[in-house]
Amino acid sequence: MKHRIALGSLIPALLVLLTGASIVPAAPSATAGEKTTLAIKGMTCGGCVAAVKLQLKRTVGVTAYEVSLERGEADVTYDPARTDPKKIAESVSETGFAASVKGADGSRKGASTVKTPEPMVKSGRLDPWEPVDAAFKGCSESACGVRGPIAQAVVQTDAQPGQYVYCPVSGAVFQIKNSSMRADVHGKTLYFCCANCARYFAQNRDRVLALRGLSL
Repeated sequence: MKHRIALGSLIPALLVLLTGASIVPAAPSATAGEKTTLAIKGMTCGGCVAAVKLQLKRTVGVTAYEVSLERGEADVTYDPARTDPKKIAESVSETGFAASVKGADGSRKGASTVKTPEPMVKSGRLDPWEPVDAAFKGCSESACGVRGPIAQAVVQTDAQPGQYVYCPVSGAVFQIKNSSMRADVHGKTLYFCCANCARYFAQNRDRVLALRGLSL
């Protein structure tokens, strides 16, 4: 009986507390972060998208991201306590792509634009072992050939199977085989160390030829 009385006396008190207490909304999750959109120039294939995603993954303060090849943009969620849109754009630009922060109206904010570092060109052309695009990740490091100046390697064009040459895209040294990827330009032949480099050349032919100083 005592237990019943005690319980009965608590019920009104609980009702008072429940009806009188103010309801406090839950604080937003600390991991939700803020969002920004980057405009990214130069992405031409899935390898470009993969390179941007990898860089965003490595960028301090970035918590989530979506990269669109079709739009040439990246939607990024970040922790404002650790980074800001301009720093994220600068980080992406380290891959070799030009990244800028888009404003709320879809325009680019000039103050946040980061220029893409261009390859160092000597006398109008690159050295044969230098890659034409530092952002191009299709040719894996050392998988396709040797990097750096090699005495027995010859500079294309019109090399022959069996010779060691520099790939005009990656700069890697490889031995030409009958099965090597190639491109015929004005009757002359360029060989590539892999299918991805051949594909890059097809998409950026004029740029590659200009940086290599090849008048094909």
